[in-house]
Amino acid sequence: MSQLVTVREVDALEPEVVGELLRDHPYDDYRRHRRIAPDAALAFLRERAQESAAAERCHRLLARDRSDGRPAGVLMLQYLSHDSELLGRPMGGIPFLLVRADHPDPGDVLRALLLSLPYLVQREGYSHVSVRIDSADIAAYHELTDAGFRLMETLVSMAYDTERRGIGVIDPAEFGFDGVVRTVEPRDHDAVAEMSRKRFTLNRYHLDQSISHEAAGELMARWARSYCENDQDCQVWVAEGKGGELAGFLGHQLNRGLEKHSGILVSGRALLAVEDPRTGVGQMLSRAHTWQSPGDYKEADTQLNNYGMIKASFKLDMDMVRTKYTFHR
Repeated sequence: MSQLVTVREVDALEPEVVGELLRDHPYDDYRRHRRIAPDAALAFLRERAQESAAAERCHRLLARDRSDGRPAGVLMLQYLSHDSELLGRPMGGIPFLLVRADHPDPGDVLRALLLSLPYLVQREGYSHVSVRIDSADIAAYHELTDAGFRLMETLVSMAYDTERRGIGVIDPAEFGFDGVVRTVEPRDHDAVAEMSRKRFTLNRYHLDQSISHEAAGELMARWARSYCENDQDCQVWVAEGKGGELAGFLGHQLNRGLEKHSGILVSGRALLAVEDPRTGVGQMLSRAHTWQSPGDYKEADTQLNNYGMIKASFKLDMDMVRTKYTFHR
């Protein structure tokens, strides 16, 4: 039992509590985007935290200092309905695992929160729990590992700054491609989903031995299809050969919430797949994203061991802006 904090499950998190826990938060996702003001990025993070805390089937563990009762940290556990339905097992996710920035012993706070987690998991009947943290949060890495979580992936995020790097229109011939790059059409949806099912094999779902490759492929297929079907907040580029076949696609999502707070639009969470990785189609689609997708910053995520994608991103004048660890238990 911690000598510094007490942990209780609470019915709600007041905005003042969320605000105190996020004051001077050191691991904001957009701290390396020079045109996004820190206060705007934190306002967006506060909004996300409050939305998560108020969501249906979200359970909140709040740690308070024994000395003065100040909020010290929080762990939220959320039911993942989409994953649970697809995989046929109750799955939970931890959207927020936070410690107050000025706390003298963040490891103790995290340890106390994670010691209380198994009771919630057992009570709710979850057979699988996942969480993602910033790789700079060494205390969280240590405590999650000690609590039995397994590292599944290290995610690297690259960003293209249009103000610094400029925009243009791609010429497929320059990439050795005999065809066109265009936005997705309804007739492409099945092909995009099937390519996602076959080509995404380095992600955390495929690397988790408790999840079948068939189910992991279906998760990726549904993710790609959701991008195709949401043309308000997403965009998908496809490379179509002269015979009408799809050689690859790149889909991304527009961060409207961050834009509301900062006035800066980031297009990210990109999914890129190609039929033949030996061709220049992947680099061509990535260039289409950096030059022609809407947004002030164009992001792309990949696993740390996807060396080809990281190398291609640097060639496209993208900067590494964040790295994150994903854990499963």
